[in-house]
Amino acid sequence: MARLVILGGGVAGHTAASFAAKWLGKSHEVVVVTPNSKWNWIPSNIWVGVGQMSTEDVTFELAPVYKKAGITFEQAKAVSLNPEGNDSSSKPFVTIEYTNEEKAGQTANLEYDYIINATGPKLNFGATPGLGEGSQLGEHTVSVCTADHADHAHHELQKIFEKAKNGQ
Repeated sequence: MARLVILGGGVAGHTAASFAAKWLGKSHEVVVVTPNSKWNWIPSNIWVGVGQMSTEDVTFELAPVYKKAGITFEQAKAVSLNPEGNDSSSKPFVTIEYTNEEKAGQTANLEYDYIINATGPKLNFGATPGLGEGSQLGEHTVSVCTADHADHAHHELQKIFEKAKNGQ
């Protein structure tokens, strides 16, 4: 039995896990490691931003979906990748830090036979002066990169509409 670990539960990671579980069957283990409990259909975030959908419309809980598909779900973030193993074992592993309420902050080493890194981009609005600090939204930043960002964009758009209605 081989273990396939997929880092990231976004579009790429979720798709890889779904097909891998189907193609590999129950004789192999598929594990998804992602820090979020919910999956977000990012292309629809624009509809959240303009108020036509809610964040609940573009997200769903991952745990029940993965359980039904026979995929192991670890709500955690990868903090190091160790393809050569360590002093006690030559088996490759990824160190994860749990982000769920029950195990928040705890770490574990998750061994793997195969690994897919589908962690996606790191948002860095601070890379452009005036946009924001680090990955945080700043005063001049409106984004639909995440469902929460899209909700923020919707509220900012409503402020602009109010100003326009008042002749500003």
